[in-house]
Amino acid sequence: MQAKNQPPIRIVKNDPSRREPGTIIFNIRPGGKADLTGHFGWIMGVDHLGQTAFCWEFNEQPQDTNALPNKNIIFSLTKQGMIHEAGCDGQIIRSWYLPTSKNGNSENGIKKTALNIPLFHHRTNLMPNGNFLLLSAEERIFENWPLKDDDKNSPRGQAKVIGDVIVEADQNGQIINQWKIFDLLDPYRLCYGSCSPYWRQRGFPDSFDWCHANAASYDATDDSILVSLRTQDCIIKFSRKTGELIWILGDPKNWKSPWKEKLLKPIGELSWPYHQHDCSVTTEGHVLCFDNGNFRALPFDAKMPAEESYSRAVEYKIDSKNMTIQQVWSYGDAMHERLFACYQGGAYRLKETGNTIITYGGISTIDGIPTNRNLEAFCYARIIEVTKNNEIVFDLMIEDQSINNPVPLSSFRADFIPK
Repeated sequence: MQAKNQPPIRIVKNDPSRREPGTIIFNIRPGGKADLTGHFGWIMGVDHLGQTAFCWEFNEQPQDTNALPNKNIIFSLTKQGMIHEAGCDGQIIRSWYLPTSKNGNSENGIKKTALNIPLFHHRTNLMPNGNFLLLSAEERIFENWPLKDDDKNSPRGQAKVIGDVIVEADQNGQIINQWKIFDLLDPYRLCYGSCSPYWRQRGFPDSFDWCHANAASYDATDDSILVSLRTQDCIIKFSRKTGELIWILGDPKNWKSPWKEKLLKPIGELSWPYHQHDCSVTTEGHVLCFDNGNFRALPFDAKMPAEESYSRAVEYKIDSKNMTIQQVWSYGDAMHERLFACYQGGAYRLKETGNTIITYGGISTIDGIPTNRNLEAFCYARIIEVTKNNEIVFDLMIEDQSINNPVPLSSFRADFIPK
């Protein structure tokens, strides 16, 4: 996996004295209009001194990267249907594969285990008990379903709709629990993007991307699971034991009973996330996410134009007993901080300094103008580390600046290995 070709990255700023000691790990993959056709990528580690700790190269797109307590790394090759555990030296220790994958045969003594699920996508997480927390999907047929998400007078008809399935699986590949988003939320509630064709290029013809889960994380304080649902513009929390929906974090418009009774009520000034990624629970018990900020509206309010849009990391304090929410921190709202990544991205809170790593994973432009249409765009990424006071202490650009035919690049999210 050691790289023969180095990715086009450059460090714009680095202040080691104010950074968290350790190594940022992240993927680099084709982005924008190269996303569906590119078959290459890298996983990199860059330490707090700005030095490359490792660089691995692939002939497929690497997806999520996760640092384990033993400082090994879990990463996924979604299109190959593979998850690997590797040391920082690049040696693969163990692998997991989908039954549909062609990569199940033993190789070089590496233990390979079948995951008993049809597919996985986006975030590949591990729970404290060592089990995987994965995202899968299912298709259901709905009658009288609105076929457009941006038209009040949308025609209705039979629709193939994709809903995500949250899966807890042990390291032997067996399903321990699974929870279906169709059974938790209103399948007839649409946001902008709920009718997108995302899954049509991924094995579900003529389908609609109703909820688009892109992250799931575990909250040990009450044995619950958080899920980010991009095309429902919300983060939800449900009980791992009972599957009961606990709360909904998001714009309160367009929810019906009984779901509207689960909405969190804001205290003080607050901005909701839209099309967000990478929800997690901080050591203070707060919810942190990357708010991509697409449209910043729900149907059928006017969409914010892409050239005015901005992304941010945002942190919320939630009182589940009283069902209230407060915004306690954000980066990216201020005019001098604004940058728009219409897709991908992450926010990771560091334990020693309280700094936050923010991944602007898919900054997409057409003729230099920001756009929401990433599959038609040029794309680059930016990873920054900011202090509690929103000062940038690390700034890394992932961008091909070649004069002839630069390649669009992106990064899903960054994780961190402590020193």
